Amino acid sequence: MTEPARPALRPRRPDVIDEAFDGEAVLVHMGTGCYFSLNAPATAIWALLQDGRSAGAIAASLGWEPSPVEAFVERLRAELLVEEAERDAGATVVDAPPAESEPALQRFSDMQDLLMLDPIHDIDLDGDGWPVTRAPAG
Repeated sequence: MTEPARPALRPRRPDVIDEAFDGEAVLVHMGTGCYFSLNAPATAIWALLQDGRSAGAIAASLGWEPSPVEAFVERLRAELLVEEAERDAGATVVDAPPAESEPALQRFSDMQDLLMLDPIHDIDLDGDGWPVTRAPAG
């Protein structure tokens, strides 16, 4: 009996915004007010999810074992950070170092009240995805 194919996933936009720096990424779920820190292996996976890929395609792209990639992607699903993509961009060989550690996602809710409090921001979907001040009505 074969296992069913896993769907291609992509970041849940506009609910999730992200920024990568120094080989790691920070994600913010604007709907829940939680933010997340990704280590370097997790950031490599997140970067490949941008175009919509399955966990298998990501593992093949990175040359990593599928099991930790699948577990990490399932964690992203559980946190509502990704959604099904229309198509799978497939495996694309990328220049990534071997994973020296498991991909890790740390969840923080200490700023949840602050992130959920301020209704004067919209998300700049044409820019970098971070909140911007809403233009005055008129």
